[in-house]
Amino acid sequence: MAPNTNNNMQDALNLNPTKIEEEAHNDASIPTTDNNGVGIGQTLSSNPPAASADYYNKGSAELATENALMLEKIKHRLRLTKKSDRLVIVLVGLPGRGKSFIARKLQNFVTWRGSECKVFNVGKYRRTAADGACGADFFDSKNEAAGKLRQQAASLALDDMLRWLDYEDSGSGTCTPTASKVRKDRVGIFDATNSTKERRDWVLNECNNKTKRAGKPTGVVFVESICDDKDLLHANFMTKVTSSPDYKDMNVEDAMADLLTRVKKYEEAYETIEDDELSYVKIFNLSSKMLVNHIYGRMAKSIVPALMAWNIGTRPVFICRAGQTLNESERACLGGGMCRSENLGRHGKAFRDALFSHMKEECLDFIARRQKASFSPDLNTGTSISGLINKGFGSHHNLHSMSSEEEEEDVYVGTDGLTPLPFPCHIMSSTMPRARQTVAWKEMPYPIEVLSNLNPLDKGDFTGQELEDLAVKNPIWYNQLVEDPFYTRFPGGECYGDLTSRLESVVVDIEQQVGPVLVVSHVSVLQVLVAYFRNEPVEKCTSIAIPLNTILKFTPAKGGGWQESQKRILNSPSNSHTDLISMDNGMLCHAPISEAHDTPLVSTPITSQMTISDHAGSGTPPEM
Repeated sequence: MAPNTNNNMQDALNLNPTKIEEEAHNDASIPTTDNNGVGIGQTLSSNPPAASADYYNKGSAELATENALMLEKIKHRLRLTKKSDRLVIVLVGLPGRGKSFIARKLQNFVTWRGSECKVFNVGKYRRTAADGACGADFFDSKNEAAGKLRQQAASLALDDMLRWLDYEDSGSGTCTPTASKVRKDRVGIFDATNSTKERRDWVLNECNNKTKRAGKPTGVVFVESICDDKDLLHANFMTKVTSSPDYKDMNVEDAMADLLTRVKKYEEAYETIEDDELSYVKIFNLSSKMLVNHIYGRMAKSIVPALMAWNIGTRPVFICRAGQTLNESERACLGGGMCRSENLGRHGKAFRDALFSHMKEECLDFIARRQKASFSPDLNTGTSISGLINKGFGSHHNLHSMSSEEEEEDVYVGTDGLTPLPFPCHIMSSTMPRARQTVAWKEMPYPIEVLSNLNPLDKGDFTGQELEDLAVKNPIWYNQLVEDPFYTRFPGGECYGDLTSRLESVVVDIEQQVGPVLVVSHVSVLQVLVAYFRNEPVEKCTSIAIPLNTILKFTPAKGGGWQESQKRILNSPSNSHTDLISMDNGMLCHAPISEAHDTPLVSTPITSQMTISDHAGSGTPPEM
């Protein structure tokens, strides 16, 4: 019978190391260690020595040093992470690939972040040079006369962009200069097909010409939009032929035929980006996949996540203020004083309940419309899969495969893992108790993303003080605030300009969702967010009114912007027929409301906005 190998191996592993060591002393010819110094026959330990454990947890502790190899590998990073006041984003792609959509989204986002940004659309220059719209033959690479005209339009657009980047345009731009006279960095977006390597090399050389642009360092990044999804292309083409100035006087059938011919002409000469020495981003099917090469600095930190988040899906974004806290009589009954951590009062709880009812109605209506559209030939959904309700929503030729069994599985469950939720919603709230309690709906354990990013503006040393008192105590600072309310920082606290930095990730998170979103926060934060959705200069956000007990709803438009509507869902506790558009302490601003309780847009001066109570009552803690 063959020996039991497993038993022999087990015996070897269980040998007593002490016994082996004793036998080794008795026989000098038997080595006690191998050539690596490891004891022969020692018991294998599940606890590695401290040095080994440190290696696995931390790696080598040897000090990192630079050498020729390392410097060669990071040369592009060293070059591209330098601070530059000028950046050019060159769009690349065939017609109907969403380049102008990307350009508009980039312009809004970059401007909102605090830079100046302007789009230079070569098609606009081409229409001027050609005295109107151009047919498909104009884009034939063999048409030399048209080719010269196209190059002339591109040259004019590029020259204008470079002059604008260099502040040689008499200060024109997308943002009004602020009282602080901060010279912002500028981002120019060169919106054209830029479909050949020759054209892209020309743009790059013009931007970095050492003779023409000496002392004017300019970063250049290419963003190529690639789309091979036939259904998505058809939807894009339909949008283009119904909105482009090239087709304003043509019926849809003729316009579509001309566009398809134009695309074919471009495809004959199209060259995708392959030069890995360039800084570029490739976007596939409007954000379903991305390829990033040599992207560092602010592009990596801000713009790339935004590009990944944007999608063409429709979904509502709801924004509202937290419910009102305790009033004076409620506070007196509890024997407590004012504090920022107060709980909701009676009116705040009524708003909480009304908010749930409103969100239920809105979200169920959205889901019903989406389910109806999912089997419609004009389906218009996004490609992002990072949202809450993306299952089964993609290219419409796959939607008919959704079985009834799959639909039944789309049950939304609460944080307890058991309670079914009546509707899906991505909820974001500040850490303040009144905000969290506004979305703490009875017996509905919705997951809530609680973010300190959504907390009110930090007024530092001045927290709890009235602005009219500060005007007396600190007139120099107060005058600075009146002159420049956006960039004047509260001592030991924040300014409005700081809010864009901490809200950047919130905006990206909202943009990437494909289902309903609800944001519950406070006036200062919501003013900055509303400026983004309205595509208004963020420096002027301090005059944006955020009414109490009112829902602001933003719905994506096909062009990249947002449509806004407002609805009051709870009457004000005031006896007057006014809307308490309030913000901080003491003072109230009034705006008439309609019989349907739709709240009008009202602009209120910063000095009034900053002294208004978020609680619609006197003697309440400051809250911005």
